[in-house]
Amino acid sequence: MSNKRWVYAAPDRAVADRLARTLSVSTLTAGLLVNRGIVDPQEATHFLRPNLDALLDPFLFRDMSAAVDRILRAIRDGDPIAIFGDYDVDGTSGTAILYKFFEFLGKPITYRIPHRVQDGYGLNERAIREFAEAGVKIVVTIDCGTSNLREIRLARELGMEVVILDHHEPPAELPPATALLNPKRRDATYPFQGICSAGIAFKLAWALSNRMSPAHKTSPAFRDFLLDAMAFAALGTIADVSPLVGENRIFATYGLDALRNARSPGIRALLAKARLGDKPIDGFDVAFKIAPRLNALGRIGTAQDCVDLLVSRSEERIAEIVELLESSNRRRKGIEGEIFEQAIERVERDGLAAHPVIVVADPRWHLGVVGIVAARLVDRFHRPAIVLAVEDGTAKGSARSVEGFALHEALEACTEVLLTHGGHAMAAGLSLSDKNLVRFRERMHQYAAERLRSEDLRPKLLIDDEIALTTLTQAVVREIGRLAPHGAGNPVPVLSASQVRMSGEPKLMGKKGDHLSFFVSQAGTSVRAVGFGMGEWYEPLLRAREVSIAFLPTINEWNGTTNVELRLSDIKLGGKE
Repeated sequence: MSNKRWVYAAPDRAVADRLARTLSVSTLTAGLLVNRGIVDPQEATHFLRPNLDALLDPFLFRDMSAAVDRILRAIRDGDPIAIFGDYDVDGTSGTAILYKFFEFLGKPITYRIPHRVQDGYGLNERAIREFAEAGVKIVVTIDCGTSNLREIRLARELGMEVVILDHHEPPAELPPATALLNPKRRDATYPFQGICSAGIAFKLAWALSNRMSPAHKTSPAFRDFLLDAMAFAALGTIADVSPLVGENRIFATYGLDALRNARSPGIRALLAKARLGDKPIDGFDVAFKIAPRLNALGRIGTAQDCVDLLVSRSEERIAEIVELLESSNRRRKGIEGEIFEQAIERVERDGLAAHPVIVVADPRWHLGVVGIVAARLVDRFHRPAIVLAVEDGTAKGSARSVEGFALHEALEACTEVLLTHGGHAMAAGLSLSDKNLVRFRERMHQYAAERLRSEDLRPKLLIDDEIALTTLTQAVVREIGRLAPHGAGNPVPVLSASQVRMSGEPKLMGKKGDHLSFFVSQAGTSVRAVGFGMGEWYEPLLRAREVSIAFLPTINEWNGTTNVELRLSDIKLGGKE
């Protein structure tokens, strides 16, 4: 049952009214835009109608010209190029983009994805030395490299140049790379910090293509490359939980369509295995059906297979990887579930939920899934969580956070007891000596206690607006649908209706009876509400006359009829909080 605190956004009505008149949209839709910080009519138009023409010039990146010049010279002179990509979907998607681009140019390159457990995050010395022994002249890193000062110095000593494509927070001292394409560097000239590494790889390919002949750029092969590249950019953007605003909204909008029409046989096999059928693909499909399958290989096996899947043309190899992907995903779920239960037991036994940050560690745990477990602990206890696997005296793991608590800043404040750390505000990785676990936990608790308030640690549901059910015509609901695709920075709209009457009895749905449906009415309007995974509400609703509901309005089409339906987010008996 819910104990969420409903927090209302309360859009500026005057601004919303002006925006509604200018755009010829409902005041409800205009209010949703205002809640997302979109108040300028031109910006709102671009948001509702994303256009490829609005993609930023790739040469706005500091060092883009240097990267393009050096890579083109390598192509002309026959210098071997290697890609080193991170093991998550952002890194593997970005690697696939550049591999496919060089394949289109007829320039064979090699790529390497580190093993999450054996190699850890980022560029490593072993890979650098192996590249040098193979005669590589240029190493392109994707989704890593900004913090690899020592490794990039070694590469230069061994006669190699490095081009970095990364979006992680930079250290005070930048590595001596030939080019560093990172929108977060302190001297950045790129105006959008939210782009992920797969998006930067797309921009590098675009910048390189600007130097190609017109015949190349109008060829069917190049159009096929662009379709797959946009699909890969969407995969990386959504899977990495990048904000779906600005350019990322364009990547997501066009990339989701490109996924459905991708030329890559690996993508088509992946969609078939995920049982996505022929329906349009949305952000939920990528985040919860596609990305977990791809990430499973990097967590349990090697993410090198992920890139192979995306770029291979061999039906036999693709079939082999897809089956490996499914078995890895099943194994990942089993390991994750076991660790989660052990972590819950530890939290409850030791009273760790009384602290503002949960820190748990265990030598039995698999490093590949601790990030997922940390995210599940955040959902369960609504406070930042750090989960560490201990081996050979070192604790390595992942952290996940709640809104308002920046992990990368918190870890920086504890840096003297850490071996390594890096990441973003909401997700980060770290390692430390197991002898420093107690000191680290104490420092993290002290740091968080000074910054997190009690209300920050209570789950809340952000609600865009309180509305009357009569507002929800099919035209308005379809208009709200134009705000998709949703994700970080552009959350799914949540509306509420207070003290609506129950119409008839609720019904349980699904094989396990864990879903719920019922009708509510208000001022002569009756609407069906559906709560997935909310079967626990069945008994209380049998006795309820009035409820307050939070929901997303959707259009349901069934047997030739079309109706407005409410997809429930939460329920409160009687009036709203």
